[in-house]
Amino acid sequence: MKKFLLIAGLATVLSTTAIMAKTAGTVNGMIITVDEANKALNVLTKGQKTWSTLPAEGQKQLIQMMAPSKLVAAEADKSLTKKEKEAALSGFWMQKHMAATKVTDKEAQSAYDKMKAAAKKANSKQKIPPFEAAKNNIKMQLAQEKVVAKLMKNAKIKVK
Repeated sequence: MKKFLLIAGLATVLSTTAIMAKTAGTVNGMIITVDEANKALNVLTKGQKTWSTLPAEGQKQLIQMMAPSKLVAAEADKSLTKKEKEAALSGFWMQKHMAATKVTDKEAQSAYDKMKAAAKKANSKQKIPPFEAAKNNIKMQLAQEKVVAKLMKNAKIKVK
């Protein structure tokens, strides 16, 4: 029994030490890991600094800078409904995939020309902005259409 308690105690101490070694700080009891801190530092310092090379004051500033995102995430998890969480997640997913979708200037110009021709055919009185002013919006719309088309390609839709 003594041997079991000694081993259990040792395991607890070692696992606690391992967890402590990986914790950079906490915010309201939520852990910010050294890995998370290093990822933030990599972005902030372009790979020049790591958690272990930061002085104590720098570590404190980094944890204080990371704290709001932890607090917002926790509050969102508590206060958003399931539908709101799904909508936020869907929106984030769409933005991520739209950003990764390539749309050329040539594709945007072609879409612009079609829009302009359709407006002319419909005798629209609405002023169409020059291509350069509309290019980014057109590219975003085309990226969204590409992402949706890719999803719909493999969709199995049934109406009952």
